[in-house]
This record gives sequence, structure tokens and C-alpha cells, in this order.
Amino acid sequence: MSERTKAQGRFNKWLCGLFDSEMFTTKELLGMFFPLLLDQFSIHIIGVLSSSLVSSVGQEAIAAVSMVNSMGFLVTAVMFALGAGGGVVIAQAKGSGDEKRLRHAVGNTTMLATGCMLVLSTLLYTFAEPVVGIIYPNAEPILKEYAVHYLKLNMLSQVPYAVFHAIFTSFRSVGDSKSSLVLTIFINVSHLLLSLLFINVLGMGVTGSGLSLIVARSIGCVVALIWIFRPRGYLHISVHDFFKWDLSTVKPIVKLGIPFCIEQILFQGGMLMVQGYLSSWGDTPQMGTMALAAHAVASSLMNLYQASANCVTTMTGTVCGQCIGAGKIELCKRYNRSMIKGGRLVLLITVLVLFPLSPLLLKLYHPNPDAMGIIYSILAVAVLPMPIVWCNAFVTPTMLRSAGDVKYTTYVSLLVMVIGRVVLGYIFTIVFNLGPVGVWLGMLVEWLIRVVLMEKRFKSGKWTAFIEEKYRQKPAG
Repeated sequence: MSERTKAQGRFNKWLCGLFDSEMFTTKELLGMFFPLLLDQFSIHIIGVLSSSLVSSVGQEAIAAVSMVNSMGFLVTAVMFALGAGGGVVIAQAKGSGDEKRLRHAVGNTTMLATGCMLVLSTLLYTFAEPVVGIIYPNAEPILKEYAVHYLKLNMLSQVPYAVFHAIFTSFRSVGDSKSSLVLTIFINVSHLLLSLLFINVLGMGVTGSGLSLIVARSIGCVVALIWIFRPRGYLHISVHDFFKWDLSTVKPIVKLGIPFCIEQILFQGGMLMVQGYLSSWGDTPQMGTMALAAHAVASSLMNLYQASANCVTTMTGTVCGQCIGAGKIELCKRYNRSMIKGGRLVLLITVLVLFPLSPLLLKLYHPNPDAMGIIYSILAVAVLPMPIVWCNAFVTPTMLRSAGDVKYTTYVSLLVMVIGRVVLGYIFTIVFNLGPVGVWLGMLVEWLIRVVLMEKRFKSGKWTAFIEEKYRQKPAG
């Protein structure tokens, strides 16, 4: 037997030791992971390509789109929060075998998210100009003009996106990563092709970027509805399920979603503060614009690095949620540890593959030559520690949320964001004059504090008190 065969055998044995259990096999989990991986990379690769199309218009355009995306997240935070709360309820219902509760959770999550987005996007569309002026008072006039226009277009896409996202989250929560992959590829390829048409072929600039979002998300909404109504062995959704309000299902969705919503809104508020002090960095407004553009490019590339890690956190929520629904709390604990170990390996491979390709990827953005050095420095600060730190900082809170322990994760996330990203980020960026690199140094400190506090909570076992009684009554083996 060759050394290579022996090594492969040892690796397979290690992998099965991590993931085989009475609920899942390694093969089943890998069958969930690889579609998720393709899902995430398709999202972020297409995101990189779409950003590169916008950047071809100029650094003002990509800075404006980045500014609006941060403001838009204040609205979509509600949608993501309801999706997160609904995802926990859906995963637990799947684990317990309660198909009726599963159907109600899918329908109620979708309608709650859609209704909230209709109200919030209407408000932000109506008051787009004063909102941009308040948040970015020192931005260049052309930047403000682009941002107001793009913000209005972005808001028009939010209602169909709410429907799409709720259905997409439902598939992920039950472990049907193949269906979520189909929907992801469909909406993101549509977005890329439409961006190419509107921005490059028709020369519509920022307007083209906004129109591509509206059309792609509307098409994605229709496809998602068609997909969810197809009968499946584990799920039979009808139109009636979307309009039947079940308070016993709605209550935990909202209860789990509200803390996460507050966390996301304040988190994005922190990001807006970051962009606010970045826009004032340097001696001229042009330097602030360059800093925003460099930060936007680095953030887009970092999304690509985090794609594989996001798969691990998504699987953690699905697997641990189903374990809790089945009453297997000890197995949930074991899978948290297993996901961290597996995630470190996945991130290490990702960094080893992507980091040498960074110069090639950067060319897609047409960055200002002065911004290139800043972007490389950001990548060095943020990417190299990721395999060691990231999974401990983000996998464990996902497991805690799947058990219903949302308040602690919210408080910790907000605390470390203020300490790292806002306070230390400002000190490093403005006081020490490190520019955008200072923001990412602050974020690195944020990750490290998260590791300590989340690990402490996990070991304390206090999170088990938040598991619903009907799930706690089942045998824990």
C-alpha cells in the first residue's frame, strides 16, 4: 500500500470520526457541504465580477455602491433576522419530524419578511436624499448624487428579494442545499448578465447596477415561488401555508429574530460609522473617496475568502438545529466542535489557494494605483489569521443561536463590534493615521474577543436553558 493511500485512509478515518453519528453520516454532510460551497463561491465570485463592472465606471461609482449597500443593510437586517429566526424554527421542526409546524414556519417567515420589507424600503426610498446627507456629510457632491440615485433603485428590489431570501433560507434550514444552490446560481447569474448588459453594453453606469438588481431579484422571486411549491418527500408547501398565521410558530420566529435584528441594525450602524470616518481620512475629500474605494474592494475580496467559512456556519445552524429538535443536546455540542475543526481545514485550504491569486483578482477592480498598497496590506492583516481565529469566533455563536440563546450572542457581537471596529478602528485609522488598514486591525481584535467570550458561554452550558421544553424532554443520546 502506497504512502498516499495510507494518508488518504487516515484522513477519511479522521473525517468520519468527526462527523459520523446516529443522525448524520459524513457522506450526507459532505452532500450538504459541497452544494453549499458552490453556492457561496458562485455568490461571491459573481459579486466580485459585478463589483468589477461597477468599478469600471470609476472609483466614485464603486464607493457610492458600497455606501448604499451599507445603508441598505439597515433595512435588510430585518429580513435577515426574520430569516435567521425562521431558520431555527424550521430546522428544529425538521429534526422533530413535525411537518405541519415546518410548513407553517416556511409560510410565516416568508410573509413576515415581505411585509416588513415593504414598509421599510418605502420609507428609505422616500427619504433617500436626507438620509445620505446625514450619514455622509463630508462626501464629495458627485458621490452623494450617485448614492441617492442608487439607494432608490436598491429599495425597489427589496420586496421581491425578501420573498426569495425567505424561501432560500428555508431550503438551507432543512438541509436541502441543492435547491438553495439552484436558486443562488439562477439569481446571481441573472444579476451578472444584466449588469453586463446595463453597465457595459448600454453604458448606464450606477443606474444600470440598480436596474440589474431589480430585474434579477424579481425573476429570482418568481423562480423561488415555483420551486417551493414543487412537492418533495420532506416538504409539501401550498399557497394556503403562506396566509395561515400560526401564533405558536410566529412567536418563536419573532422572539429569535428580534435580538438578531437589533444586532444586525446596530452592526450596520457601526459599519456606517466606519465609512463615515474613512470618508474623512486624509487631507482632501479625494483621499477619503480613495479610502472608501480601497475598503470596498478589500471587503469584496474578503467575501470570497469567507465563502467556504460561511458554508460551515450555515451547516452548523442546520445540523445543530436538527439535533436540538431531535432532543440530542450532547450531539449538538459534539457537532459544534467538529464544525470548528473541519472549518479550520477548509479555511486553510481556501487561503492557500486564493492568496497567491490576489494580484490577478485585484485587476478585475481597476483600482487606483494609490489604493493598491492599501488593499494588499488589508488582505495581509485580515486573511492570514483567518484559519486560526475565524471559526472559533463565528461557528460557536451560530450553534448558540440554533439553541435559542440569541440575547447573549447579540450582546457580545455588539460589544466587540463597538470595541474593535468603531473605537479601535477609529484610533488606528484616524489617530494613528493608518487609513483603511486600521479598520481591519480593529476587526482582528474584534474576532479575538469574540473567541474568548463565545467559548466561555459554550463551556458554561447556560445556553441549554433556552432550548424549548418539548425538545428537552426527548432522550439526549
